[in-house]
Amino acid sequence: MSERSAVCILKLVFWNRITALVFRVFVGGVFVYASIDKIIHPSQFAEMVYNYRILPHIIINFFAVILPWIELVIGLCLILGPFSDGASAVTAGLLVVFIIASAAALVRGLDISCGCFTTSGEGARAGWNVIITNSFLIAMLAQSFFFKLRRQRPRAEA
Repeated sequence: MSERSAVCILKLVFWNRITALVFRVFVGGVFVYASIDKIIHPSQFAEMVYNYRILPHIIINFFAVILPWIELVIGLCLILGPFSDGASAVTAGLLVVFIIASAAALVRGLDISCGCFTTSGEGARAGWNVIITNSFLIAMLAQSFFFKLRRQRPRAEA
């Protein structure tokens, strides 16, 4: 197989409407799933936020109550389609914040649960696994966004 045919296959697989939809719905599902336990147990999630030692104490409870609902709404928007461009931008922004928080925990040597999917404290640790996973989720959103952008670009008239 030549290099050119490999590139064509990659374009067919990754640069099409179905892939863009699957990626968008997948990321939306991840965010909906991630929000559920945090909504049910806001006080435990507040403890997880506190463990990062980034936010001022006065806003930790507010953040722990609001963030899961934001995750739920943007996840549903990504899955169902309305406002998906705005939801993609907010989601990517949140993922960057989560990457920064995990990197800060890693640099400071904190051995804490990331608080991604469970508030039990038994979930994934903040660190490289969270950074890599969130980077892949950003890449999925980028593919979905740029595919849509490319399709909306006006074509030059012949």
